[in-house]
Amino acid sequence: MRLKNALHFVGRHALLGAGLLATAGLSAFVTMRVVLSSRDVAVPALVGRTLPEAGSRAAERGLVVRIEGRRNDAGVPAEHVLAQEPPPGAALKAHRAVRVWVSLGPRRVSVPAVEGESVRTARITLEQSGLPVARVVEVEDKAAEGTVLVQRPPAGPAEAQSGASLLVSLGSPGPSYVMPDLIGRDAARVLSELQAAGLQIGEVRYRTYPGVAPGIVLRQAPAAGHRVWARTPLALDISRPAS
Repeated sequence: MRLKNALHFVGRHALLGAGLLATAGLSAFVTMRVVLSSRDVAVPALVGRTLPEAGSRAAERGLVVRIEGRRNDAGVPAEHVLAQEPPPGAALKAHRAVRVWVSLGPRRVSVPAVEGESVRTARITLEQSGLPVARVVEVEDKAAEGTVLVQRPPAGPAEAQSGASLLVSLGSPGPSYVMPDLIGRDAARVLSELQAAGLQIGEVRYRTYPGVAPGIVLRQAPAAGHRVWARTPLALDISRPAS
């Protein structure tokens, strides 16, 4: 009876030892798999890709994608990756996450109608809507000076780009004149006549010229025969005494 009990005791402990050995072996196997699966991998380039594409490329390297945030970006279409961390080529353990930021696309605004308004009022209105004026082009027109003739983008929903562009009236050009020949004439009298006609003197330069008395027109722009308006800047070269 004692022998039977002893054999039973030894057998039970042998089974227990075998179980412990098997458990240890399994634990070592799992540990080895974890170590092998935690190898370093190169982070793929995800910027510019759609979220499904980014997830697929990350999964090929044993990585996952984690969205950190979303923001507007005019250069990256909506639902495409606009930034990532770590950057492409960086080493990362397998099964780790690549953090990405996703584009919401260009910011959209409701553009107010400013055609027919003064350029000053248009600037204020557009800036309050979140679309500042980036460019103003002036042309002569029958509309009152400073009136907005055309706006881009037009009124309505639009993508918020670098800013609005306005075509603005300079007002009516008024009467036109054919430029007379002024060369060789008395400069003082010429200047008086041009100002009396309402023409704009843009530049007057004085220089010496051999054989020509001081105070004589040497050169003019525009040349004789050209049509000019009140806003056309005129330029004259006038002789001066030799120094």
